[in-house]
Amino acid sequence: MEIKEKLDELEHDALKNAAEEFLVGFCTPAFGALPKAEIELNVMRFLEKVGFITSEPEVYDLVSKLKITRTKARNLIYERELRRLSPEQLDDRVKFLLKRPLIQKSGDLFILEVENPLVSDHLRSRVKKLGYVSDGSFSPSIVKLPLDAIVALIDFYIDDSQQGNIKSALIAAGAPDDSFRGVIKSVLKRVAARVASESGEALIDKASEYIGPIVDAATEGLTEKIAEIFPQDERGEG
Repeated sequence: MEIKEKLDELEHDALKNAAEEFLVGFCTPAFGALPKAEIELNVMRFLEKVGFITSEPEVYDLVSKLKITRTKARNLIYERELRRLSPEQLDDRVKFLLKRPLIQKSGDLFILEVENPLVSDHLRSRVKKLGYVSDGSFSPSIVKLPLDAIVALIDFYIDDSQQGNIKSALIAAGAPDDSFRGVIKSVLKRVAARVASESGEALIDKASEYIGPIVDAATEGLTEKIAEIFPQDERGEG
């Protein structure tokens, strides 16, 4: 849908409010005083207000609708998110991604698809501070992490006061009694083995059924769910 068509569909008050916000922003602190980058971000806010783009557009959405390059689209998203997302909000985005990884190489490599370039940078920074290396050479929106890096991230994002209950729930499900990271690592390897497809990759949705509750520190029903990947006759083997 073209911009003109979208504007034609818009109710008068909605269009008026969007135009008012755009013009006030453009004329602040004075007409023509904003740098080009700020003007473009102001236009993006207007396009969001009128419904031409979503509040969190993907790179291709901007490429196709605004007729710009992927590099330009990623830069726009980066600059926009930099101004509106706090470190805590970025951590929330990373935690959401941790719940839905693609698993390769029998659980030794985890792949996260990160469309938002600022979230991607935040994730890589967290991984580096934890002492691990991420691989983004294949694509700027794909982050590959070793198993130990994923375990360290989960450890980082789960409060110390919650780790004991989660660890107990996982050990009760059949995970070997070990450190918190050791227990998480053994569970993730079993998740990979449980949901591995014929291609050797784990299905994202299936893996999230097991990983999601752990990242959320949701202990209710956790033992029963994780017990599915630790059959009775194998429990205690790790």
